[in-house]
Amino acid sequence: MNKNNFGHNRNNNNNNNNRNPENSERRAPRRDFQQNSRQERDKDSEWKEFVVQISRVTKVVKGGKNLSFRALVVIGDERGSFGVGLGKAAEVVDAVKKAIENAKKDVVKILFDQGSIPHNILGHFNASELHLFKARKGTGLIAAGMVKTALELAGLHNVVCKIHGSTNPANVLFALKDAILKLKTRGQIRQLRNNIAPKPSVLIA
Repeated sequence: MNKNNFGHNRNNNNNNNNRNPENSERRAPRRDFQQNSRQERDKDSEWKEFVVQISRVTKVVKGGKNLSFRALVVIGDERGSFGVGLGKAAEVVDAVKKAIENAKKDVVKILFDQGSIPHNILGHFNASELHLFKARKGTGLIAAGMVKTALELAGLHNVVCKIHGSTNPANVLFALKDAILKLKTRGQIRQLRNNIAPKPSVLIA
């Protein structure tokens, strides 16, 4: 047989194998895997992260001291979702990753009212008190640096904030989270008022 004809037949066999529908079916799962991985990457890219604080932590043990790092991270998607997370690890990078994972596990949804909050609210955490005041359009964010960053990541544009008591960054951010959890819409407040039974009148003889 001629060598040229042998090479030509081998190329034809390869082309036929490529056109075989069974081969295309085998490759389909790889495309599905690629699509799923892209979707996961898109979900992760929606979140914007900000490292608020990285502090050094020491733990005294019998053999001496164990040094580690604690990271405080805020995440948000600028569409009403907001989360705070703490993470500890021997390396800074690992501590930040843990903090981001913890923040994503406990995300809070903010109720919007024309770029602001529905009503004034007070949040508590340990020794920190945080007041959030509803503001008109064009007021902007009047708040401390870390709280302002958190509100920007959440997607709010017109809010006034006042902090009382401890100004520890972790306490302040968790007080902000507590305040956001207490927010209610007008319909929810109306429903709560309707469900409250009137107090019985007391007759004084």
